[in-house]
Amino acid sequence: MEPANRSGIAYNKRRIALLLQYDGAAFSGWQLQKNCRTVQGELEKAITILTGETPRVTASGRTDSGVHALGQVAHFDMAGGHSLDRLCIGLNGIMQPDVSVRNAYEADALFHSRFSALEREYLYLIYDHSQRTPFARYRAMWFNRRLDESFLADTLRYLEGEHDFASFCKKKSRLENTVRKILQTNVKRRGDYVFISIRGNAFLHNMVRIIVGTSLQMFMNNDEPSRILEILDSKDRDLSGSTAPPYGLYLKSIKFSPDITEYPSAFVD
Repeated sequence: MEPANRSGIAYNKRRIALLLQYDGAAFSGWQLQKNCRTVQGELEKAITILTGETPRVTASGRTDSGVHALGQVAHFDMAGGHSLDRLCIGLNGIMQPDVSVRNAYEADALFHSRFSALEREYLYLIYDHSQRTPFARYRAMWFNRRLDESFLADTLRYLEGEHDFASFCKKKSRLENTVRKILQTNVKRRGDYVFISIRGNAFLHNMVRIIVGTSLQMFMNNDEPSRILEILDSKDRDLSGSTAPPYGLYLKSIKFSPDITEYPSAFVD
């Protein structure tokens, strides 16, 4: 008998959701590209080696070249009967150590890693010391002045809520709907590192990196935090700051309904 999804409709394949982490330094982003090493390409190749099937893997967010992930979620459909723990162990044994399957879930047919996502949280990491450190290379943006985290927190707080973020995305993205909702921002310091987290329903291309770059430029210009409202209201990319480098950005977590941890999993979360 074929398994059934939540609607009671039978289907003949299993929907598997994977919780992934990866170091983006050696990847040309998530999405498949010709003659480039990508996370999607490495994962699909490993699934084929392990299961003999050739599924298409869909992620919650297409991270750019150099961007990392602490909690990326991707799904694919398969017919085979591999156990969830065997999938995790097998895929990790095949792939290079800069990408890891942290857990696998037996989702139902209605689950979609992108369209079922309610919230996404990104983390941006800055190393603010007068001299660079090799230990932050490709892991954090180096800013050679001591930052005022309270200034950054006050600035970012103005962006919370639903707004048109046309000033904070690639110009080509302005052809689409640029209204997004930022649910929460937070800035913390740990030693010489500043952690900026931004949680929202969805994000435009380069949105977090442009927000960070704009905030840093405002800091250097001694602007008031409220200055970011003028930039936001202008809907003009030319008025915002530069795009912060990709290697400081981490896709931290994705929230779903129902929560992904409600599905049967390989390991206890």
